[in-house]
Amino acid sequence: MSQKLPDWLGKKRTYNNEFGDVEREIIKWEVLSIQKKQLVKVRFISVNSDNRQGIRIAIDAGKGTLTTNGVSGRAFELWEDECPKEFEIECSSDEGYLSVYNIFERNELGSMKKYSQMDYSGMILEQKGNIYRYRCNDTGRNTNFDKLVFEIELLN
Repeated sequence: MSQKLPDWLGKKRTYNNEFGDVEREIIKWEVLSIQKKQLVKVRFISVNSDNRQGIRIAIDAGKGTLTTNGVSGRAFELWEDECPKEFEIECSSDEGYLSVYNIFERNELGSMKKYSQMDYSGMILEQKGNIYRYRCNDTGRNTNFDKLVFEIELLN
């Protein structure tokens, strides 16, 4: 039995309401409006966590592809410790939406487990023009939102 996904998935930003006393909005799942053909630059700025840090970037609404370094797909998991600190992705999206959220892995009893969208996961957005800087928390209520800092720049 397959579950029908909500129509809005991948079309609008969602928030994490677990941080009730934090004065800023905490984004759980970002959706950027992009051109149908859009070049973006991803920059990993810093990491401050014992957990492995990364981002998921995808075309979740409609038809489309992402291409970087000769590899194409609808979604990529980009790990800070494996990727160049700065690189470009060609985005093609018939509906003009790009999904982004933070992911992390941690060692649990000798096995690496991947997580995202946890109760205290989220991102604070700092936008300057076409540059979107995200300050992330992986897990845990007490945070400075500095576990992963990355940027997405819309280029064309």
